[in-house]
Amino acid sequence: MSGNRGSVLAGVLGSGALALLYSIAVEPYRVQTVYAEISLPRLPNAFDGYTILHLSDLHTRRYGRRERLIRKLIEQLPEPDLAVITGDLVHTMAGIPNFFRTVEGLTARDGIYAIYGNSEHKNGVRPGAFARELEAKGIHPLLNKNVTIEHDGSTIGLVGVDDPVSLKDDMRAAVEGLDDSLFKLLLMHTPDGISEAVVRGIDLTLSGHTHGGQVKLPIVGALFTHSLLGRRMSHGYYAGKRLYQIIGIRAGRSQLYVTRGLGISGLALRFLCRPEMTVITLRKGLPGIKYG
Repeated sequence: MSGNRGSVLAGVLGSGALALLYSIAVEPYRVQTVYAEISLPRLPNAFDGYTILHLSDLHTRRYGRRERLIRKLIEQLPEPDLAVITGDLVHTMAGIPNFFRTVEGLTARDGIYAIYGNSEHKNGVRPGAFARELEAKGIHPLLNKNVTIEHDGSTIGLVGVDDPVSLKDDMRAAVEGLDDSLFKLLLMHTPDGISEAVVRGIDLTLSGHTHGGQVKLPIVGALFTHSLLGRRMSHGYYAGKRLYQIIGIRAGRSQLYVTRGLGISGLALRFLCRPEMTVITLRKGLPGIKYG
């Protein structure tokens, strides 16, 4: 009997070691390109079919295997109408040149826009200098402000807030000057501010920060997400009843997409939670999402 118990224990330990090895050496590099169509009632007809490449949470330190893979995947994609990066572009100041090298091939017809995450406000990163460098490289920082995007004679508002985790966000300033009737797309690093986005009538919010939890278990799901809204706010699409159950107020027309992001922080591993870059196609229609 003791021999059987020893065999079982050895099997469990062996499986655990293999899972740990996989989560460190394999899954962080299995970047998944997620294709999603999000339907929005107030989307101008001219923007039906508009494509957005959504990147987040690169946490760039060096230019290594992961960064080379991300660069290759970006270069292989058809050029989107718009490209957005929702924070944690770099992990340290030393990662800045490697970030630019990683996204060097990124282009978009209507421009590339970025916001800050909490990593841009620590680890020696100088936010002001980094913003100037981003602009010089053709990546427009959208920190507590907005721009309008015109497409085939119609206009939408693109809104960006600075990092809510660092208490740098100012939604009031970010939407200033935009007419209430205008369709609004919000870039916000963490989904924690979604309640204010709902109140301000934002149509679609794109976020990251959670990394999808980085570690997920079957049935249990994400163990921890860094979100004040709890483990249920891990990744994916939130609207209607699902969003109401998390934030406690009716979501109205607001919809939210949270990416798993591309990098890692804290534990240097991913398990059942692959890195993600997202290609979103906007559709005119009743609220909903379709993956494909």
